Amino acid sequence: MFFKLRSLKAGDTVDVSLTSGAVAHFAVRSVATYTKAQFPASKVYASQGYAALQLVTCGGNFDKATGHYESNVVAYTSLVATTPAGG
Repeated sequence: MFFKLRSLKAGDTVDVSLTSGAVAHFAVRSVATYTKAQFPASKVYASQGYAALQLVTCGGNFDKATGHYESNVVAYTSLVATTPAGG
C-alpha cells in the first residue's frame, strides 16, 4: 500500500478500517515529496484544523551507501465520510 503512495492524486480515496468495524473514507488533497533535510514535520504532524490523515513513506532516490531513501512522500487527506460497522 505505502509503496504506491507516490502515485496517489488529489481526489483519490483512502479507506481505513477501524477496530470497531467502521470504515473511515478520506479524500487525497495533495501529495508532496520532501528531502529528509527539508521534511516539514510541523506541517505534517500538526493539527490540520479538520479531520485529516497524513500518510508518510520513504521515497525519492535510494542511497545504497546509507541503505536509506533520500526523501519522504506525504499524502495529505481529509475525512469525507464514515461507513458504520456492518454497513
